[in-house]
Amino acid sequence: MSTLCAGCGHDSITAAIVRALWEMSMKPHMLAKMSGIGCSSKTPAYFVNGSHGFNSAHGRMPTITTGAAAANRELTYIGVSGDGDSLSIGIGHMCHAIRRNVKMVYLIENNGVYGLTKGQFSASADIGSKSKRGEANRMAPIDPVLLALSIGATFAARSFSGDKEQLVPILKAAFAHRGLALVDVVSPCVTFNDHEGSTKSYQYTRRHEARVTETDYVPKASEILAELNGNGVTSVTMHDGSVLRFRTVPPGYDPKDRQRVMAYLQERQSKGEVVTGVLYVDETIPDMHEMSNTPDMPLTEVPYEKLCPGADALSKLQEEYR
Repeated sequence: MSTLCAGCGHDSITAAIVRALWEMSMKPHMLAKMSGIGCSSKTPAYFVNGSHGFNSAHGRMPTITTGAAAANRELTYIGVSGDGDSLSIGIGHMCHAIRRNVKMVYLIENNGVYGLTKGQFSASADIGSKSKRGEANRMAPIDPVLLALSIGATFAARSFSGDKEQLVPILKAAFAHRGLALVDVVSPCVTFNDHEGSTKSYQYTRRHEARVTETDYVPKASEILAELNGNGVTSVTMHDGSVLRFRTVPPGYDPKDRQRVMAYLQERQSKGEVVTGVLYVDETIPDMHEMSNTPDMPLTEVPYEKLCPGADALSKLQEEYR
């Protein structure tokens, strides 16, 4: 049973994660669940009981995940964080995980407040958004999607905890992505941020949500691919052969054009819209292991003699720098 508040959006996200992993036939022992501190960091306790996991310090989830992924590239990593965990104390760690393109699903459960410490505004709270006590936020928000795109993110998506139909295929596409897949999910806090005047409430999000893309994730299977109708569809082939298919894309919207996507998001944001869908994807950028030219096998399985070849090998290496 969840210890989160009844009706918390985070529990709805958990349900979407469970469904996505079940549909992917994810083997529990091949999954690693990572988290930091906050209401969001309780989420990994509620799915895939037999998997690996690490609950790290505040804001350090992406750092711990980077180290784990460096040591064992065969595991599938999902890092669950919050707007406080990632956009305040952990923002530097998040940015470096993005630029390293660590192969992981980076999920932000975004509610605009610090729920554990009684509802103070977080770094994602919009200007003018009102707290439960009535005061308005005066500081500009940090948009994790725009921030990620500005520093080279290769996959960026946004969804709503109350829209499992959209969130499940987004998560499946994120797991199939070649590098770091950032998924920002607006997840209303029913205790401190679900009132009139909040821009992270259920009512506000339902009224202002604008699906920029209808997204289908198609596993690599010829009998499924053969049935696709290409009319009006933008398709992106993932590195593993699966297909990410975009339908009802607005005129001129290209999910592979970083600058135009950012311009579109800023334009719709200025009109108060919460744009959702898989917003950007680039399967051409190598991940952390490819950029670092590491062995194909996990470092945990590399023989000790190869990792530490001895004094002679070290001397030869040093000679190259003299």
